[in-house]
Amino acid sequence: MRLHNLARLLLGGVVIAEGSLALRRFEVRRRRYEAAVGRASELGRPLVVVGDPDAGAHTRLLRAYGCGDLCVDLRGCPRCEVMQAVDLTKGTLEGVANDSAVVYVSCVLEYVVDPEAMLRELYRMAGSPENLFLVLVEPYSLTAALYPGARWTCVDREEDVALYPVTLPRKIATAGGLAGLLALALCSRTQR
Repeated sequence: MRLHNLARLLLGGVVIAEGSLALRRFEVRRRRYEAAVGRASELGRPLVVVGDPDAGAHTRLLRAYGCGDLCVDLRGCPRCEVMQAVDLTKGTLEGVANDSAVVYVSCVLEYVVDPEAMLRELYRMAGSPENLFLVLVEPYSLTAALYPGARWTCVDREEDVALYPVTLPRKIATAGGLAGLLALALCSRTQR
């Protein structure tokens, strides 16, 4: 098999894998949002959604979750009726008491400057892990390394979230690997 054909196969596999992860993430977002809505209803608590449901590249095409009773995002949420543009890493969210809400967060921790401060605020509002519904970008995905603004990879463990910085060498290696595969895939000449 020629090298450029192998590169094409590998590149195709990468595209399929990353697309599959995006579809999986969409389904996880939808299921966890439904679970958060159910939990909020069961407890008689408001549902606080952290992250504009339309902020992602593909979520603009098809929403996986709604705005809840209150939608919080750094830049706001234009389609939400009740939203606050606020940085949750800077302190407490006004109007939400300790242990008073169910909190749904979709692919936000990976992009904030201080995810530990944000997690403290999320747990303050939720009161316990059972009231916090997190969706995280898969740490091994291309999205985790190359999506604009990606700072952290996060791993959801039973009682906490492990945070690992997305380093410049990782971004360079990932982008370089993709560029190399693309160059080989597009190469029409091979040496014999």
